[in-house]
Amino acid sequence: MFLGTRDYNFQRPQKDFGSSVDPVTGLPDTAKYTPIYYIREHDAFRMTSSDVAKMVSSGRKIVLLGEFGSGKSRCIREVFELLRPQSQISPTLAINLRENWGLATFDLIIRNHFGALGLSAFADDMVKLVGQGRVKLLLDGFDEIGSQSWTGEAARLKEIRRKSLVGIRDLISKCRNAGLLIAGREHYFSSGDELADCLGLDSEFDIIRCPDEFTDAEMSDYIANNTNLPSAPEWMPKKPLICQLFTKLDKADFDRITTEKHGEVEFFDSFLDALAKREQRIHGSIDPAILKGVLLNLAVRTRTKNDLEELSPAEINEAFYEVSGHTPLDESAVMLQRLPYLGRVGSGNPNRTFIDEYAKSGLRGLALIDAIYRNDKSLLTVRWHKSIGDFGARVVSSKVSHWDDVRKFGRLCASHGNHQVLCDIVCGEIEAQKDDYDFSGITVENSHVTTWDFSGKRIKGLQVDNCIVGAIELEDSEFEMCSFKASEFTRVSGVASKGAMPSAFAESCEYTTFTDVDVSSRISALPISNKHKTLLMIIQKLFFQRGRARKEEALLRGSSVFWDSTAASSAIRYMLRNGIIREAPGKSGKLYAPCLEFKARMRKLKDGMSTSGDDLWSAVL
Repeated sequence: MFLGTRDYNFQRPQKDFGSSVDPVTGLPDTAKYTPIYYIREHDAFRMTSSDVAKMVSSGRKIVLLGEFGSGKSRCIREVFELLRPQSQISPTLAINLRENWGLATFDLIIRNHFGALGLSAFADDMVKLVGQGRVKLLLDGFDEIGSQSWTGEAARLKEIRRKSLVGIRDLISKCRNAGLLIAGREHYFSSGDELADCLGLDSEFDIIRCPDEFTDAEMSDYIANNTNLPSAPEWMPKKPLICQLFTKLDKADFDRITTEKHGEVEFFDSFLDALAKREQRIHGSIDPAILKGVLLNLAVRTRTKNDLEELSPAEINEAFYEVSGHTPLDESAVMLQRLPYLGRVGSGNPNRTFIDEYAKSGLRGLALIDAIYRNDKSLLTVRWHKSIGDFGARVVSSKVSHWDDVRKFGRLCASHGNHQVLCDIVCGEIEAQKDDYDFSGITVENSHVTTWDFSGKRIKGLQVDNCIVGAIELEDSEFEMCSFKASEFTRVSGVASKGAMPSAFAESCEYTTFTDVDVSSRISALPISNKHKTLLMIIQKLFFQRGRARKEEALLRGSSVFWDSTAASSAIRYMLRNGIIREAPGKSGKLYAPCLEFKARMRKLKDGMSTSGDDLWSAVL
């Protein structure tokens, strides 16, 4: 009656819990919770939300860390629901810290929180109870409390963060014997010591972490519980926020992004826009276009780094100025300190680095396309040392229709010393779904490549010199008037040894691993029949090697040590009959392409073999 606990417990769930909101509408998230494990730092113990709630109930102090979109706010909400039924004279408050900008004392935070819920009449008594240390606190978003300025000086930036959290320290100091759960982005502070100092945690406390991504099983459960869609595409990252956006697709959008060749890029574009709008909802003054522009700018800046791709506060400041035209002030500083996809380099180091390679590659691809179509001559004066990456190449491929014009820009950059631009353009074009490529007049040199997939393709006129290539796929490839020299290849697929390399590859090239030999050797060593070894090799080629399709003769060609032609034919007939693969005419025989919705089934069969219970295992007997 006096504390308003019953009213609070009714009103609080009607409001949003931090960033746990619908990414489309901005309303509180109504998706069914998928149980995950939170990892305790000091002993790697896996904890459920129920375990966290019990610790808070017992008076423990807990800091929950995680990257953006990993489910920190949803954890706060679940813990609140578990603690809500407890004693009404020992209440639990769940406070969004971003709503308490500039409040320097605990009582102002409590009054502001109760006022926002329309419960101001109970604020005085709740302030008294909090001051006595009898209220459990769930505090969401220590990284969302605004600092008033931004600086490139590490010491000054640390002091700014400490000053902005003065009210939160005062509130935490009142917990005493009551439990506390406070959440924020893992890399907001430069070290664990700074975290403890800024939050005023001078006594024993636990640090737990949200996993960055769902496991395969958790993602399947989330999608099954919150949508009628059959499954997520293979390429989709498993970050909870991305899965949440995926569940908002209707059937038509789902069919489009999972079947069209550029669906992955379309989804990434949509997610990037949704992410920028999400940050705007957290801080209304943030311009989504500026946020997106800063991320693109920073992704490009990392390409000039030789080794570590560290971004200093001064560089982040410069990026903001270049995109917006003015220096960051007030809430702009919050955006820069908690940029999505960026994390801390190391303890005590204020620099940031991209922690999501997939997103970084996509951002690099978008930035390159933007530069090409703006005819950005500034690329002539810089030197890029890092590859665009696999996904970035697919982004470029999806955005270009007239390759001759794009090549012209790339050759211009190469003539001024920025060879990586032309290399990236070639990587993008190779991702296009064609059989024949004429690169006459193109020389790729002094560049880095993540993957070149030449499988099933006819390449003409490509000259490569002094490049570092992560992986190259050569199965059923043809080279005409091409030359590869003085280059390093980490992984080669489709060729068994250096002596079997196509004649286009000079003796000056170096190779680390021939993966087909490794795969064949591993399968050959398995204690199973040759028929089943043959089946596993076919599955490996179709579903777990790069390439769009396999020629009939290539698919029915395997290791002479164990290959069984009868079993191979039986496996292909079964897979065709059951829609696991599809047949298409090629220029020189049949092509077999995998239906990727069966990839999870094929992985289960490959891993479990006879214990998988799959009919395909018996079909080759």
